[in-house]
Amino acid sequence: MASFKKHTQLLSIQQQNSAPSPSDRQQYNPLKPSSSQQYNRPPHIYTFTPIHLYTLFLLLLLPALSFAQTTPNPETALFEKRLFQSSDGLLLPYRILFPEGYDRSKRYPLLLFLHGAGERGRDNEAQLTHGAGLFLDKKNRRDFPAIVVFPQCAPDEFWTPITQEGKNWNFPFTSTPQPSLQRVIELLEELEKKESIDKQREYLMGLSMGGFAVFDLLARFPKRFAAAAPIAGGGNPLLAPLYSSTANLWIFHGAKDDVVPAALSRQMNEALLKLEANVRYTEYPDVKHESWNNAFAEEKLLPWIFANRLFSKGRYKRALFGKVQKDTYPYSSKNGVVLELDVYRPQGDAAKNRTALLYVHGGGFSGGRRDDSLQVAFAEKLARMGFVVASMSYRLTMKGQSFGCDQPAANKISTFQAAVQDIREATVYLLDNKDKLGINPEQLVLAGSSAGAEAAVHAVYWQDRDLPSDSPKLPGKFRYGGLISLAGAIVDTSLITTKRAVPSLFFHGTCDPLVPYASAPHHFCDPGDPGFLPLYGPYSIAQRLRNIGGPFFLATVCRGQHEWASLPLSDYTDDILNFLNEDVINGKFRQLHLRYTQDGKCRVGFGPVECGASP
Repeated sequence: MASFKKHTQLLSIQQQNSAPSPSDRQQYNPLKPSSSQQYNRPPHIYTFTPIHLYTLFLLLLLPALSFAQTTPNPETALFEKRLFQSSDGLLLPYRILFPEGYDRSKRYPLLLFLHGAGERGRDNEAQLTHGAGLFLDKKNRRDFPAIVVFPQCAPDEFWTPITQEGKNWNFPFTSTPQPSLQRVIELLEELEKKESIDKQREYLMGLSMGGFAVFDLLARFPKRFAAAAPIAGGGNPLLAPLYSSTANLWIFHGAKDDVVPAALSRQMNEALLKLEANVRYTEYPDVKHESWNNAFAEEKLLPWIFANRLFSKGRYKRALFGKVQKDTYPYSSKNGVVLELDVYRPQGDAAKNRTALLYVHGGGFSGGRRDDSLQVAFAEKLARMGFVVASMSYRLTMKGQSFGCDQPAANKISTFQAAVQDIREATVYLLDNKDKLGINPEQLVLAGSSAGAEAAVHAVYWQDRDLPSDSPKLPGKFRYGGLISLAGAIVDTSLITTKRAVPSLFFHGTCDPLVPYASAPHHFCDPGDPGFLPLYGPYSIAQRLRNIGGPFFLATVCRGQHEWASLPLSDYTDDILNFLNEDVINGKFRQLHLRYTQDGKCRVGFGPVECGASP
């Protein structure tokens, strides 16, 4: 999931980055590599002057720099002590933490943590000084069951090479990894054979010297790690193209780092962004070298890491499958009416944990179908890309009735509640059958059009207390992976809190005469009408999300009307796919506002004047 905190992110709410200052650019110039270095490709060297990297020299050459505390911590005993004999005949000490109730019949993520220079040694203790507590936390162990590995670098070695050439420091990328890193690579291969590891969910974290090693491993194995979090480190920007198309990174650094200049992380971030990589960057303004303490305190760090997974090239971005499998499942029965889900999946797909959409059709709560041709075409298109799409039927409580200004507002609220109850039941069905259907419950996106969008927005933000007491309950920790609202609205933006905010995509026309683009009564009813019900459309929702630091992708259509409840399904699927890939799957934090313009005049609505101002 995306991090919703704004407190220190230079990435900021618009994904803008603090590029190195002009003086930084002058101080870091590439030089030719030493002739003594051997390479398996054209040499990639990024060079830095000693003026700013003198302290980096201390980091790599002074073992005590990270101030390792080797006094054993009783809690770290949960990390088993092991020794691995590598092909060079030497032993690699490492500690390994298994999930509670480790079950070899299941597959678990693996996270490799690489320590800093100060934790080198042979005691098989010091490498747990920083970071072990994050994974020993009871809540984290419960919420993110994983195999966590802390290897220890030999006392006279480094994870990555660094050489001095004259007055400059070079960061060569040699054909052979450093001995300690080579032992780690062999250890990973051994663990993959002997332990129950999900190879689509292998992750990297590293700090200081280990932060450099994270970038090194990504360059060597660009398709191996689903996500990486380098802290207070750096890398060679010239190597970024090797892994920019596959890696998901969250880079951390302290702005006042007096050991490893923050410019190293900034430049890696800048290089990766230019390559359109899935990268985010957080810099702590008043923090020195120990920025890992701040990174470990990021509430969304572990949810973001463990939400990433590897898939075959092109999944979710282009059609990989020629045929779509459609199955219909009854998920509930209300007053003799069977409610069903049409589930669309890529035929012949072996993936088990796929991003999924639960789609709620429109029709004013009186009509509409889950198998409308436009929705079927949309579902089949996404299924061919590797998604799972479930299109649901639900109770049409307004069938044969008006849902306009003559329908009492209390009945409208009851209608919303009934639809939310049905959405909850459909959601529980999908969660209960996630293995059968191949669904990743952390990436289940709720989508809807018009009335379905109104129901979907409320389903995301209404809690148990907002519904009748006999309403279905969702699992306590469950939260939708995202929300897609095509011409939807909510009755109260205060329902949207930092804790409950999810990545959200909104399409809405400013001249929509039924569901307001901003804040206005439903159907623009007069205050004296029975159906007078204030609603808050996506413009108001985006303002709320911006204020609380929540993510959103708002597509405003100047002079657009209610046809935007369906038009995106056929003509703007690229925006939908962009949202699903970037905000949901890759966990990027964005507050993005796009504007489209069409011809026409507003009968009611907010007019084109709103198209000139950002929410």
